[in-house]
Order: sequence, then C-alpha cells, then structure tokens
Amino acid sequence: MNGPATQLRRDAAIRLVQMTCGGSRAAAARYIGITPGALQSATVTIRAWQKMPGNADAYQDALQRIAEIATATKAPSSTRRTAPDEMTVGP
Repeated sequence: MNGPATQLRRDAAIRLVQMTCGGSRAAAARYIGITPGALQSATVTIRAWQKMPGNADAYQDALQRIAEIATATKAPSSTRRTAPDEMTVGP
C-alpha cells in the first residue's frame, strides 16, 4: 500500500483502538497519546488519500487483517491494559 506513511500509521493505530475499545477517534487518539493536531492532520490527509481508486478498500482490508492477527495472538495472562507509554508503534 503506497500512501502517506506517518499518517497511515497514526490513523491505523487510532482505528485499531476504536475497534477494540470503541469510542470516538478523539478518545482513541488520547488513549494512545496522539495530540489533537496530529489527529486532525492524519484525518485530513487520510480522507484525501482514501478518495483515490482502491485505497479505501485496500486500507480497510489491511486493518481487518491486522485486527485478525492481533486477536489470534495469545492474550497475556494479565488482564490489565497496557499503559500508552508502554506501547510501541513501529516505523
């Protein structure tokens, strides 16, 4: 998938939090430490990018695959949530 890498990573993280925890984009962004400015920038950029043919479907498919992999992975024995400062998002 060829697109704005930084904004795609931010948006994907936000969308995956929404898929697991529910809530708004703003709440998901706050949960993982993304500032309101970065959220707005990612939203505007991603929406424009998704208007190009095939991008929206490819992005949704990729998010769904990531979610399936995450749910298929063995859950940790602890039931506590990982604090946002303990989470990492790769490059």
